[in-house]
Amino acid sequence: MGPLPFLTCFRKRLSTAGIRFAITSGQACVYYGIQQTTKDSDWIVEPDDLEMLVELLVQIDVSDGFSVSHRAICGAPCTRDFLANGWTTHIQITDAENVVHHLDFFGKAPRVTVLERDTEDSDYASRLIVAQMKKTDREKDWPFVVALSHQAIIRGDVRGVLHGQDADWLIDTWRMVPMKQRETLVTQRPLLNLVDRNPNRLRRALAIEKLIWQSINRYRYRPYQIAWKEFFRQWRREPNFTWPPACSFHEQSQILLSAATRYSLPYAPLDKNLRLAALLEARRDAIEIFEATDAELDQIVPPLQWMLP
Repeated sequence: MGPLPFLTCFRKRLSTAGIRFAITSGQACVYYGIQQTTKDSDWIVEPDDLEMLVELLVQIDVSDGFSVSHRAICGAPCTRDFLANGWTTHIQITDAENVVHHLDFFGKAPRVTVLERDTEDSDYASRLIVAQMKKTDREKDWPFVVALSHQAIIRGDVRGVLHGQDADWLIDTWRMVPMKQRETLVTQRPLLNLVDRNPNRLRRALAIEKLIWQSINRYRYRPYQIAWKEFFRQWRREPNFTWPPACSFHEQSQILLSAATRYSLPYAPLDKNLRLAALLEARRDAIEIFEATDAELDQIVPPLQWMLP
């Protein structure tokens, strides 16, 4: 089964089970016509529905021709306590044709404050949500940010200016934004003030802002990475350790949850203090690389609650 037929099949199973979800990242970019294909899929699931998701995966695992398994890099247990605090669960489903599909599940997706869905197909996260999630430290993600911002503007959503990366495009597009909407947009993206006040500084500001987003993502990810590696390091020392074991998905889930409890995998590695520390480190990166001043950064850096909600 190819990626798209599998996606169609799985989303129907989720809907039938009453599980609230939104497809995001690569498969959403395929849906929006800015990516050819991708084998993997990313799903934002309402945290209160994660228990039902696990039940569904257990059912699929015993279905004819299908098998479900946690992946070697499994992330956290698929529970509300973990995923509502920024963790991800990584699984794979092998279909009847022996094709392996990788699925990542979020409860609280990175950089997403309120989940917004596509107006034409509510199974997908909106263009703006996908653009926000694509603001990572991986350079390959940024063309998608640009394409999604342009699509939003073409469709009449002025919030596309929150994600544009070209100075000339921003200047031209900003002229079309009604005055009554500009104040809110500037609050979310302070560098938009420069479009009118000092457009000659816009290219530099865009480069600095992009670096801030990239640095913030690295510093956001680090506490999870450290916590998981320490947990896994302790767990793998157990006698006869193997992961994932050759057993049912239900048993795997119980083993993972028990180990996470035993070795105190933290529910929320990224606390308020580490969020503030991430912002300070990102600003230091900009000062070091661009020789930016604090006053300049104050005019460029987006609010912390927008970058690390």
